[in-house]
Amino acid sequence: MAGQPPNDPLPGTAVLGAGTMGAQIALSLALGGVHVRLWARRAESLADSAMRMDGAIDVLAENGLADPSDKSEILARIEHTTDLDHAVYGRDFVIEAISEDVSLKQELLRRSERSSRNGAVFSSTTSAISPTALQSALECPSSFCIAHYAQPAHLVQLVEVVPGSETSDAATDFTIGLLESTGKSPVLCPDIPGFLWARIQHAVLREFASLVGQGLVTPEACDKVLKEGYATRLPAMGAFEHADLAGLDLLNGSAAKAVWADLSNAGDPAETPVGTLFAEGHTGMRSGRGFYDWRQRNSDAFVAQRDQEIIRRIKLQRGGRVVL
Repeated sequence: MAGQPPNDPLPGTAVLGAGTMGAQIALSLALGGVHVRLWARRAESLADSAMRMDGAIDVLAENGLADPSDKSEILARIEHTTDLDHAVYGRDFVIEAISEDVSLKQELLRRSERSSRNGAVFSSTTSAISPTALQSALECPSSFCIAHYAQPAHLVQLVEVVPGSETSDAATDFTIGLLESTGKSPVLCPDIPGFLWARIQHAVLREFASLVGQGLVTPEACDKVLKEGYATRLPAMGAFEHADLAGLDLLNGSAAKAVWADLSNAGDPAETPVGTLFAEGHTGMRSGRGFYDWRQRNSDAFVAQRDQEIIRRIKLQRGGRVVL
C-alpha cells in the first residue's frame, strides 16, 4: 500500500522518460530488485536507453560491483513501453525524468495520475523546480514528493527527497523507504531554490566564475583545487565537521571575516563568465566549447573517467581495496 515503506515484495515502479537520467534511474531501481516500466514517447529512445543500460551493467561487472551472471535478471526487471497508460497502470511509484520544463512535467504527471492506481506516489527527479509548483497540477497533490537523483544515477548513492507544501508524511516516508530499499541514501531537503545539492554547486561555481571573470585565476586551477584538494577531504569531513574541528573562534576571526566579505554576491549568472560564454553561443560540451574547448577534449572519455572515479569511491565506501 502506498504511504508505507516498501516491504517484500518490493513495489512496482514506472520511470517516465528514457533519456540519460531516466535510463539511469530505471537501472538503479532494477539493480535494487524492483520491477520497472520505462516509458518514452518514441521506440527509438527506448532502444537507445536499453543499449546504454546494457553497457552500464557491463562496466559495473568489470569493476566488481555487479555479478555478470545477474545481468539477464537485472535487465528482465525493466519493461520498455511507449504506452503511457500501461506504464503507470498498477504502479506504486511513478517518477518522471523529462526535460526541466514546469508545464511539460505538470502535463505528464497529470496524464499519468489519471491512469494510475489510487494511492500511488508520484515523483520527479528535477534538480531545482519546486515540488509545490509541480504538485499543484495533480488532483491528489499530497501524493507527490520529489526524489532528485544525481548523475550518474545508478552510481551516486545520495538522493534528495523534497516534499512540497501539500505532500503527506506518508508519501515522503514511502519515497524514503523505496530509495533505502534499493541501496540509496536519501536526505530530506527543504523546498528552496536548488534544494541542497544544486544550491551548494551554484555557490561554488558563482565564486570561482567570479574569480575567473576578474582574471585572478583559470578554470583549470579552480577545478584542480576541487578535484585534487577539497574533494579528497570531503568524504571524511563535511563543512560543519570541519568548522568544529578548526574552531568556531577561528571562523569568527579577522581572516575569516575578510574572506566572507570578499565572496561574490552576484545575483545573476549573466554577471559572470557563465553568462558571457552563453551570450557568445557557447553552452559547454553540447556546443563544443564552454570554459574548456571540448573540440580538443574527448567528452565521452571525460564522462567515462568521471564514472570510474565514482566507482573507485564506491569501492572504498564498501570497504574494498583500490589499487592505485
